[in-house]
Amino acid sequence: MSQASTSPHHPTSKTVTFYYLRHGKTEFNRDLIIQGGRVDSPLANEYLYLIHDTTEALKNVQFNACWCSPLKRAQDTARMVLGNRKIQLQPTEDLREFDFGSIDGKPFKNNRFNFISSYLMQDFSRFGGEKRNDVCRRIRRIFEHMYTHASDGDKILVAAHGALVRYLVWEFMDGSACTRSWKSHTVKTPNASIGLIKAQNGRFTLLTTPLCAQELKQRFSEYLH
Repeated sequence: MSQASTSPHHPTSKTVTFYYLRHGKTEFNRDLIIQGGRVDSPLANEYLYLIHDTTEALKNVQFNACWCSPLKRAQDTARMVLGNRKIQLQPTEDLREFDFGSIDGKPFKNNRFNFISSYLMQDFSRFGGEKRNDVCRRIRRIFEHMYTHASDGDKILVAAHGALVRYLVWEFMDGSACTRSWKSHTVKTPNASIGLIKAQNGRFTLLTTPLCAQELKQRFSEYLH
């Protein structure tokens, strides 16, 4: 058991499954504009099929709650996936995308070095943005909060962003610090993909990093009903 995936704060016996949803592809994603926690572009119409595929894969999941980023791209994606389910979105700042500071919203091609070097270090403080530890703290905090407010057997939809997945890996993946660090630096997160996290008796375990709808159905069909 890795230290990062263990929590001492929940002695009660319960199991909660979190379905981590990355928002659909946006206009800034399409146009290679840096998009972090300060900017928010609309979903790109030509890529809505990605969300439709995920919606189809999750159509039989009986979600009990939906926590989401305060950014519209994540909330719009969550509403599409939830469809007619009578579930109210619960926005939280802790699920906002990584703050990339003053280079947020600028073309990637003109800021390639600044973005890549800061992203590798997970430190955008020189541009007025966040550091790695800031994001780690809020990811751990919101999952602890969601778990505390859930009941045994609940299935929770969590609608958020791609860069945050690195911290799901770091916080909740089993393995050594070296293994988790390597995986967190190489993880890929397709738009509208789904990751699975199971919490049992306060211990969080990353079952899979986000997968596209087809791969999720092939590998984790038991979580789709």
